[in-house]
Amino acid sequence: MAQLAHQFDLNRLQGFLAVAEEGSITAAAARLSVAQPALSASIRRLEADLGVALFERQARGVALTPAGRGLLPQVYEVFGILGSLRSELKQIAEEPAGEISIGLPPTTAAVLTRPLLRRLTEQYPKISLRLVEAMSGYLHDWISTGDLDIAITFRESDTEAVISQPLLKEEMVLIGAADAMNDIPDPFPFTRLADLPLIVTSSRHSLRSNLEQRMEALGRTMNVRFEIDAGHQLVRLVSSGEGYGVFARSAFVEELAAGRVRAVSLSPDYIRTVCLSYHRRKKAEQVFGRIIASIETLVSEIAGTEQWPTSRQN
Repeated sequence: MAQLAHQFDLNRLQGFLAVAEEGSITAAAARLSVAQPALSASIRRLEADLGVALFERQARGVALTPAGRGLLPQVYEVFGILGSLRSELKQIAEEPAGEISIGLPPTTAAVLTRPLLRRLTEQYPKISLRLVEAMSGYLHDWISTGDLDIAITFRESDTEAVISQPLLKEEMVLIGAADAMNDIPDPFPFTRLADLPLIVTSSRHSLRSNLEQRMEALGRTMNVRFEIDAGHQLVRLVSSGEGYGVFARSAFVEELAAGRVRAVSLSPDYIRTVCLSYHRRKKAEQVFGRIIASIETLVSEIAGTEQWPTSRQN
C-alpha cells in the first residue's frame, strides 16, 4: 500500500493530468502555478515509479504515449471520486443541490426539453439546471473540455475523457416538403440520395460524416445544396421545399403532424445510436448519477411513443 501511495502521489497525478490536457509542460505549470522545472521533475518521477514513458517530447509541447493514453481515463476517474467525497458526505443528510448543465442536439431537444425540465425540477428542486441546444459534435467537444456536464450525442465510442453510454437506437429517414415527396417511393433506395439536393450539417458532425461514408461505400457522392449547423434552420429549409434531409422523425414531430413534410424509410435502413455522454471525472458523483438515472428513466418512458417516434430501446 505504501508503495502504491508513493507511485500514485496525487500531486504527480495532478501534474500528469494538467500536462495531458494542455499538451505543454509550460502551459500546465502556469495553470497549476508551479515552476516548470518542478513540474518536469514530477513527471519524470512518476514515469520512473511506473516504469513507462507517459509523454513523448516534441518540438512544440508533448504528446501522450500509448501508456499515457491508457492512464489518462483512470486518472480522471480517480479525481472524480476524490472530488466528490466532500459533497457526497454533505448530501447524505441534505437534498441534492448545485448546478447541472445538460446539452441536447436539436433533434432530441424538440422532444425532450419540456419533459426533462419538468421531471428534474420536480425531483431535484434545489438543483439549478442549464440546458444548451447545439449540434451533437459541439456538445461532445464541450463535454470533453468540461463546459458541459451531460449531453445527448450520437458518438458511440468512448474517449480518454468522455464516456458515451447508449440509450436507444432510432431510424434515420428521408424527409422533404409534402408536395416534393409526391413521387418519392417508400422505402427510398439509399443510392438515389445522390440524385436529390440535400440539406446537411457540416462534416464535423457524425450525421454528415456517417452519411458520406455510406454513400462513398456505394460509389456515390452526395449532392449537397446547403450546409447548415443550425437545427431550426435545417428544419425550416427542408419544410419549405428548399431541399431534402436525412434526419430522425423526432426532429420534425410538429411538421409531420401538421402535414407540412413527409418522411419515408431508406433502403437499406439507416439506424443510429443515441448516447448519453459525460466526462469521466463526473462518473463517481452521487448527484450526477441521480441525474443520469432520471434521464434514462424518462427516455425509456417516451421512446417509441408519439413524443419520440421510431426510436427503439437499446
